[in-house]
Amino acid sequence: IDYQDLALRLDDKAAEFVWRASPSLGASAQVFSGLTGSYKGNYGPPDGYLIDVMTADTPVQDDPRLGDYNVKSRVDGFVSAALKQASQTRGENIMFTMGTDFLWESALESFDSVDKLVKYVNLDGRVKAMYSTPEQYVAAKAAESEVSWPLKTDDFFPYADFPHAFWTGYFTSRPGLKRYVRETSAVYQVARQLRALAGPAPSVGRSSLIAADEGLETLADAMGVAQHHDAVSGTAKQHVTFDYAARLAAGRAMALPGTSEALEKLAGLPTGVGLSVCDLRNVSVCAPSRASSGVVLLWNGLAQERDELVELPVDADAIGVQKMDGTAVPSQVVPSLPSVTNYAAPAGGADRTALFRATVPAMGYAMYRFAHARDALPRKTVAMSRSTDAIRLENEFLALEFSDGFLQRITDKSSGISTRAKQTWMVYNSSHGEGQPSGAYIFRPFNASEAKAAFDAAPKISLVQGPIADEVHQTFGPWISQRIRLAKGSRHVELTYTVGPIPVGADGMEVISRISTDIGNAGSCFTDSNGREMLARKRDFRPSWKLNQTEPVAGNYFPVTTAMFIKDDTRQLTLLTDATQAGTGCVHDGELEAMVHRRVLVDDNRGVAEPLNETEFVMPYDGPDKKAYGQHFGQGLVIRGSHLLTFSAPSGAAQVWRPLADAVYMPLMPFFAPADATAARGTYGALTRPLPANVQVVTLEHWDDRRTLLRLAHQFGIGEDAQLSAPATVNLADLFIGRTVASADERGLAVGASRDEVLKQRIPWRVDGEGVPRASAERAVAGDLQVTLGPLQIRTFLIEFAVEHAQSPAIFL
Repeated sequence: IDYQDLALRLDDKAAEFVWRASPSLGASAQVFSGLTGSYKGNYGPPDGYLIDVMTADTPVQDDPRLGDYNVKSRVDGFVSAALKQASQTRGENIMFTMGTDFLWESALESFDSVDKLVKYVNLDGRVKAMYSTPEQYVAAKAAESEVSWPLKTDDFFPYADFPHAFWTGYFTSRPGLKRYVRETSAVYQVARQLRALAGPAPSVGRSSLIAADEGLETLADAMGVAQHHDAVSGTAKQHVTFDYAARLAAGRAMALPGTSEALEKLAGLPTGVGLSVCDLRNVSVCAPSRASSGVVLLWNGLAQERDELVELPVDADAIGVQKMDGTAVPSQVVPSLPSVTNYAAPAGGADRTALFRATVPAMGYAMYRFAHARDALPRKTVAMSRSTDAIRLENEFLALEFSDGFLQRITDKSSGISTRAKQTWMVYNSSHGEGQPSGAYIFRPFNASEAKAAFDAAPKISLVQGPIADEVHQTFGPWISQRIRLAKGSRHVELTYTVGPIPVGADGMEVISRISTDIGNAGSCFTDSNGREMLARKRDFRPSWKLNQTEPVAGNYFPVTTAMFIKDDTRQLTLLTDATQAGTGCVHDGELEAMVHRRVLVDDNRGVAEPLNETEFVMPYDGPDKKAYGQHFGQGLVIRGSHLLTFSAPSGAAQVWRPLADAVYMPLMPFFAPADATAARGTYGALTRPLPANVQVVTLEHWDDRRTLLRLAHQFGIGEDAQLSAPATVNLADLFIGRTVASADERGLAVGASRDEVLKQRIPWRVDGEGVPRASAERAVAGDLQVTLGPLQIRTFLIEFAVEHAQSPAIFL
């Protein structure tokens, strides 16, 4: 929590409160919340009571024969801490959180002292102490029904623990791991879907099922570990980060055989045909697609049909693409992006990439054959070292204008609106002293300075045009390059960047992409809350308290998990990310900034105990030479990622960017088969019909021998779109083709309790200014297969099918 927010809450007895964080879900999703760590801004027990072999805090000694007998002083200190904490919240009950990070090595010593504290504090009688759980504590607070609680409707970002110390750097720290976690999440979702839809292959029976589940469990374990607050956050030491990545890679490898087998079964491919994947396609390394011919099977994990661009690394100037029925599909070959490893070594990938548009059924696949072709389709490539000539890319919906090597303007052709949109690469020099340096957690530009251009010269560019997409390739300097692509029929612009290794200087650097527009956003911007609700932000402003701003840049940066946008009355520019990053549209009017990479050379003193200087090698933390512990050497990190831009009138913006965000999170997943592979069905769709455009299947998972876990989510927030923000209804009974849902047991989000139990246990908290609350009359309707979802609502079901089919029929297109 921010130190200013913390001080105000302690003064106002607001250390505990009701948090109603979603405007779309309202009070139905509110939670009773509170600070931990005796309200000190972190977690842990009261000062002086971190009793462990690793600390100097004094254990309780209750033997009066010993010289260190201290029951009275220990009880007095405990009671004093309790009374102080009670003065900073409301009601008669408080909670001491006795655990902490890095410590608590000796359960015997810790619990021995806590046992004695409970005993002697209760004998003292000024306060009552007991062991408890969060559930018991909340029940005790709820029983104090006359107490009214403060209401919080915003979030806690960004926060600082001291002046000039904003924890906004970790939103980007270790961008390679962040992107790997995001990508692996999609792989995991696809694996679960295929396991649920196909089950065990009949040729090998239950042993195959067990192996597939073990592989999925290994991947789930790796993904779970990667959610640790020092993993995906980017705040672990580098050798630990290497281990997280290795676990993810091992999990993906373990899950692949079962996933491929399930897909072979759905497609009617011969058992053991050997479907393969290409994990390094983003650097053009993919042996199956570089063969002279082959088959690619594209899995669509979304609940709507998709018509999207597909990229395949190839070793030919032209390829022919066909559907499995022989229908020709237009294609185009373009130059590949630089094929480098994440530490700048040549990756050996193809220097050409084939593009074609694929149409794939909802939650299903489509197969395509590809082969080298003799004659290249028309392609125009114009190389320019430094161009002052105007370049224009356009399709049916958008027009992009370039000059001096930069993207300069975007026009929405359907509405005729336009904005200046100069996209540049900038760097903030990192503070390396001055009381608080930048580090894995902290973002602090040197001297609160403005960003400067990463390179003085205009970028070198080349133009590629063709029937599928037009591209501008830009080289800004030796360590930043970019491709801007506008595909035919697309309502978005794709910017794919390659950044790094960041040069090692005296200060370190934080690298941003900045888009400067003439949109009059008046200091306001919007960023997503973990991919769901969009939250309004305002420059140098916090809804909960009057901010004393000490860092005009870092103090206006926010986590961007999925999207951010700026808008005025007539125009909205939205930027989507393919991995979590720090970003803002609030530092300067009309500007979006996304931080894509960081390299800083000093530690920020928040617990990592090493600089955020990602290199290929790091010395281990063992051995006789402690000075060598954790030393970094070798090349610095190179990252590749994408930003997608949409531009339109605000009223129609969400209907474009919300589905696009789903597609970014769950890209088409290609599997490759030999060229002579034959399938019983060239296309397949698991659903009888696509779901409404505002609904997704966010979980489809085998649960047990009888049940399948199904989660449906409304993907639009309240008021975002005139039609798509409205409630949507789905009939579960005939949702899946070839199967009838006989029953649906609605559960809470975490599945462990029924929805009816969750609703009955919902506490009607009394909130300041809202009067006496009423218990919710909402109840789950048992057996109802007509499911209605409100804006951003997620509903969870364990479904049972009426009939088990050995093989699901296909939808042929």
